[in-house]
Amino acid sequence: MLGHSLYARPVRWLAGATALVVGTLLGLGACQKKDDSTTPAPAAPTPTIQLMPNAVVGPHLADSVGNTVYLFSRDLAGTNNCTGGCASVWPIFYTSHLVVGNGLDAKDFATITTSTGQRQTTYKGWPMYYYAPADASGQFVREKPGQVTGDNVGGVWYTMRPDYSLLLARTSVTNKTTNLAATKTFLIDSQGRTLYTFAKDQTSPSTQATNCTGGCATVWPVYGGAPAVLPSGLKSSDFGTLARTDGTNGYPSQQTTYKGLPLYYYAPDGGTRNKVEGDGVGNVWSVAAP
Repeated sequence: MLGHSLYARPVRWLAGATALVVGTLLGLGACQKKDDSTTPAPAAPTPTIQLMPNAVVGPHLADSVGNTVYLFSRDLAGTNNCTGGCASVWPIFYTSHLVVGNGLDAKDFATITTSTGQRQTTYKGWPMYYYAPADASGQFVREKPGQVTGDNVGGVWYTMRPDYSLLLARTSVTNKTTNLAATKTFLIDSQGRTLYTFAKDQTSPSTQATNCTGGCATVWPVYGGAPAVLPSGLKSSDFGTLARTDGTNGYPSQQTTYKGLPLYYYAPDGGTRNKVEGDGVGNVWSVAAP
């Protein structure tokens, strides 16, 4: 009996120790398995529209692979005016899954339907296009990613930028004196509002600061500020500022000039995009033409 007791105790101790080790290993395995099951955060989706740098035209809009996107100055009303042969050279840009890159705001984008029934993405009211000029064989070939060869084509096509101070529009304008309509190119601000010049500022340059004050300035509010970012069709050297003395509480205010002429809005336009009611008024007011 004694011999049996002496050998039984170590066996029971060994069995207990073995169970403890096995349990510990199983516990570690469970912890390891739990840690391994942690899923990584999903990668951010690739932008379908982004800002691309360029030494010539600056940061501009491009698609997911870097193809430059353009605006057409005839599209001031927010509709596509590039049809027929134009559409072959300037294919529309459209994405059904908008993902914007850094520096862009999704609220600035929308979708329209063209006259041919196609869907087209717009940016700040401007329909968006690619550039695909014809090659030597007559085939329309889209630009390579990173190219900006469509900028300033015909003086009506420009790379899209989010920070233009002024732009050029080209559309039909009815002269209020002659009541005749003609297609004109003219300056608009970043929100598409028409800018005008006053004939008296040209005939009486020494009194420009007082040529339109009081009630005149109420109807023809001044456009102020220094245009910092311009499309390729405009030169910064053509712009300047004019000091006025009829600002708020009599303090001087600044009015922007273009080629020496002060720039104005027209109150009946209502601060609305694509409104051009001031051309020809009194036979002395005109859209600000380049």
